[in-house]
This record gives sequence, structure tokens and C-alpha cells, in this order.
Amino acid sequence: MKGLSMEYNKFIELLKTELMKVCAEGVKLKIDTVRKNNDISYDVITLNRADECITPVIYIRQFYDNYCNGEDIGDIVQQIVNLDIENRNLPELDVSDIFDYYNVKDKVIIKLINRSQNEKMLKTLPFKEYLDFAVVFCILFEDNNNNRATSLVSNDLLDKWEITTEELFEQAMTNMKFICPVELKSMNETMVELLLNDDNVDDDTRSDILKHLEEDDTNYPMYVLTNTKKMYGAAAFLYEEELRSFAEKFGDFYIIPSSIHELILIPESISTSEQEMVDMVKEVNDNQVEPEEVLSYNVYKYYADTGCVGIINKIKNIPPSVLKY
Repeated sequence: MKGLSMEYNKFIELLKTELMKVCAEGVKLKIDTVRKNNDISYDVITLNRADECITPVIYIRQFYDNYCNGEDIGDIVQQIVNLDIENRNLPELDVSDIFDYYNVKDKVIIKLINRSQNEKMLKTLPFKEYLDFAVVFCILFEDNNNNRATSLVSNDLLDKWEITTEELFEQAMTNMKFICPVELKSMNETMVELLLNDDNVDDDTRSDILKHLEEDDTNYPMYVLTNTKKMYGAAAFLYEEELRSFAEKFGDFYIIPSSIHELILIPESISTSEQEMVDMVKEVNDNQVEPEEVLSYNVYKYYADTGCVGIINKIKNIPPSVLKY
């Protein structure tokens, strides 16, 4: 039966053939691989035009899965063409000044990634070490319609800018306060926010869940630490003042790396066992977080008396201030 047992590479060739039949003259179709965080890679399609500097990428895997589930190749081709048109109608982000540091320095932000999972990529990037993480740098491009794109700062780009990694770090930490202000909410506040914005939940179900969340909030307070953009919020690991402020209210607390975008803070006084937290992180990472968004399988603890963060079951305790920001 068509598609149900087709090998992936054969699907790629069929897709290229069918796409070329409908592409306008002068369009060059290219299949490429995009490498993401944690050494995850995805195959993408680009439909290049000679007069364009930036070309939208379209991820292939979902279309392959749809084909294997019986969707017609003609319908898939039309979806890809429509998606390409839709992407090209988005406002164009201005990346022309990327090589001039003084034009982009106020757009540089921090991204926290797992060091051991990104060893190959880190050979090409300036970074700083903290715990088992690497602190890397991105340029954030935005427009007035909340369209965003980020570009990792490479060693080559840093050389062109003629600045040091330390100077870049200090600039990025300053920028984070203005570009991505920290946001701390209870887990229930976060869940309520998501629930209220979910059009797929009917009113009765929403009401029942909200009631349960209100009751549960006082019994087991957990907090989500991120930023107002909900992007790369795990960089809050480096926010010494915010961590200290939380400790002044709750004492020692655990830090769960929910993803590269957010952290979960759990006061030690109401936490479950450390092993259960470690097991929870593994379960969530393996089943609920996109592979390229996993930050760590470790659980961390903030010690209020020293201001240090440590990895559970490991000796190394480090204060965020060692990064000198």
C-alpha cells in the first residue's frame, strides 16, 4: 500500500520530483540538514530564488509521517507550496547589519545549553562554562508583529567583531534585563494562563481544572522561572539576584531544568525525595520535551546560606557570581 512501507530516502526523491513539477521557473529546490541544539538534526526543504538573501526552511519529517499514514503526495506538495508562500509573506527581519557589532550589540542575548550534548557545536562557538552547561550567545531579530529569528554567535563572527567572550557576556547579561525581563509565577498561575488561552478546552472542563488548581496551589507550591518572551528562559540560572530573592522567602530550594526555556523552582521544605525529582526530570525529558529543547537530566539545589548552586549527588557547588556579571 502506497506510503506505508516506503523508505524515507525514497520519499525524499519522490517529493523532490513532484515539487519540481509545480515550482516556478528559476526556483532552485534544495534538500538540506539543519543542526539543532543537543546534536539533533532535521532534513529541510528550501525553495531558493536568485534575488533572495534569506530563504524560509520547511521541515520534512511531518510530511513523511503524513505520507506513511496514507496522505496523497499531491496534497503534501500543495501544503509545502502554500507554506512556502505563507512564510514569504511574513515581514522580513533585518539581518543586514550582523557583521557590525555596534549595530547588533543591543540584540545579543544568552542561551543556556547542555555542554556534553553539544561538544561538536561548541568547537565553533564562543561560550562560558557554568555547572554542566555552556553559556552561548544569540542575536535576536524581531519585528513589530512579534516575528522572531535568532542566530548563534560563532567564533568567526566574534573575530570580526574584535571583542572578547567576556565582553560579549557582559553585554548579553545587560541586554537580558531589557530584552527578556525575568518572570516568576507559581506553577498554577502558569497552568491557568495556558488553560485560559486553550481554545480546545470546553468551559465545563476548564472550570473543573481551574478549581482543582486553586486547591492544589496551597498544598504544593511550585514556581516557574523564565522570561517574558518564554524563550531561552533557563538563562535565569545566572540571575543571582532573583535566585537569592527566592531563597530569602523559601530557604534552600531545588531547580528543575524543565527545558532550555524555563526552570521549575521547588522549596526544599515541601519537596518530594531527590530521587523522585531525578526520575521526574528523566520522564519529562524523554516524553514531553522536544529533543532539541532538553537542557539537562540533572537536578540542582540552591543553598541559601552560601548563594551556591549544586548538582544533586555531585560535589561541585558554584555561585552564579563566578561568571562576574
